[in-house]
Amino acid sequence: MRVSRPLRSDSVITEYFVAVSAQGIVGCAAVRKQDNLGYLYGLAVDKSWRRKGIGHTLTQKRLDWLRAQDVALAFVMSMFWNVRFFKKHGFSLTNKGTKLELKGLHNDFSDCWSTRSSLLVVDLSLSTLNI
Repeated sequence: MRVSRPLRSDSVITEYFVAVSAQGIVGCAAVRKQDNLGYLYGLAVDKSWRRKGIGHTLTQKRLDWLRAQDVALAFVMSMFWNVRFFKKHGFSLTNKGTKLELKGLHNDFSDCWSTRSSLLVVDLSLSTLNI
């Protein structure tokens, strides 16, 4: 799969959902649950497969999985150009200071690249899909 993503210091292979075609893996996305919090990370879709709904499907599957686990809030860090994508899934911008409270959930919240990201949150008991 051809993508450029920041290196993560805290990825776990069993947390990934994978999109597969006859040609192989075309997308992946991870989710982590800790107590009643969730974190979506690692969304990547091969360049030749983008704009076909794969990212939206992977995101929805992760949110559905978190709901089934009775998670109350889910967070995602996004570069500014992807904020609208996550808003379609019910996310809204939240205070970046919250990242300090989330350091135990994933190392992304303390890795240096995350300072350039926006932090978004969704209340999973209220969210609806707006794609």
